[in-house]
Amino acid sequence: MKHLILLVSVFLVFCLKAQKADKLRVGEKIPFSRIVLLNQDKKKTNIDLPNGKNTTDRFVLVYFYSTEKSVKELISFNNDVERILNKYQNNSCKGASDIEYVTICIEKDFTKWQTLLTETNYNKSKFSGKKTNYLAEDGLKDKTVSAFKVSKMPSLFLVNPKGRLYLETDSFEVLEKTFQNICKVNAAYSTADISGKLLIGEKSKSPLSLHNVYLVKSNIDTIKRTTTDGYGDFVFKSIDTTQNLSIRIEQSAKTKGGPKVYLAKQNGEIVSEFRKNASGNFEYKLLSVDVEKLSELEEDNDITMKYKKFNSTNKKDLTVTENIYYELAKYSLETESEIVLDKILTILEANPVVKLEVVSHTDAQGDDTGNLKLSENRSSAVINYLVSKGVSPSRLKGVGKGELEIRNRCANGVPCSDKEQEYNRRTEFKFIKN
Repeated sequence: MKHLILLVSVFLVFCLKAQKADKLRVGEKIPFSRIVLLNQDKKKTNIDLPNGKNTTDRFVLVYFYSTEKSVKELISFNNDVERILNKYQNNSCKGASDIEYVTICIEKDFTKWQTLLTETNYNKSKFSGKKTNYLAEDGLKDKTVSAFKVSKMPSLFLVNPKGRLYLETDSFEVLEKTFQNICKVNAAYSTADISGKLLIGEKSKSPLSLHNVYLVKSNIDTIKRTTTDGYGDFVFKSIDTTQNLSIRIEQSAKTKGGPKVYLAKQNGEIVSEFRKNASGNFEYKLLSVDVEKLSELEEDNDITMKYKKFNSTNKKDLTVTENIYYELAKYSLETESEIVLDKILTILEANPVVKLEVVSHTDAQGDDTGNLKLSENRSSAVINYLVSKGVSPSRLKGVGKGELEIRNRCANGVPCSDKEQEYNRRTEFKFIKN
């Protein structure tokens, strides 16, 4: 009997070692620097991974998925991944400012893959960096799939600049924490694009267009200069955000005589009023919170994460603003909207005593009465969707406010940028604890 137990123990240890050996380990050098896959033109294509020979901060995220998942599941997962990549590439810490995103579908049927790319919008990336889509037509037997030792899907493999496996996960939340850690390690080298808008006049808040804007370090050295466009927008690229920074604008014929000048985000949300410095120029010292706002590296707006934080407090209600997608002037829900609502559904199912108020808003374009009715219909569409999934109507309330609560200067007849108009089109979800 003892010999049998010993043999079983040895066999189990052997199996465990075999399993470990059959899996790429974090920190392990990727045994290949080039992979070959089928591209969207049905041609074999080389993909070069980081190999540590070039002194860059290039990470490559490889995402494996299959057609076994539903279109909605694939869209949801990819949306979260691209949101994270945008957040850290566009507002980078040196060490991870160059991210490449590679998606690989494990599917033998090329036509089926092409259809899936269209249905999921994978071929229309929301990621601002380089994203490419490929097909592993030999399925699990494909050389690339077996080289990465893919065991489940979806799977994310993050290859670091040295050509080593930095992370393997099936969780976008783990992916985000990983990039957070990368940024902390490289915090002394934080860089970001700082963008904003100049508005003039206390009541009108008109764009201060074609006006010089200066980014100043420690109130002395001018780092960069740019000029606002027709909407008053400006951007400073790749700025070291660890410095003491100020935004300065000179006096001009437009600003003389006392009109107030404001610094805003490009969506029209006011950040602060400028004050005059000793030289008579308008200047605003950027606090760290301002840098975050103007570089769009803000607190994670994922509705699930926000609710988790709220649920651990004694607060009685939480309002989360989301963009719910509809076709122009319509109120039928798009798949992208259902993905957001499914997250809300999960929250409501896990918290059966919580109630929800849904408030829809439009921008000021179009007829006032029509916009009010449209927003009411959109709130009703959200409520109907949640009810169809089993939520009691007694827990839900829908409200439409049309253009009654415009959040920026974009009232009727005011020409505004797309970003400014979009800022007013939103749906607010108010969770209420009993």
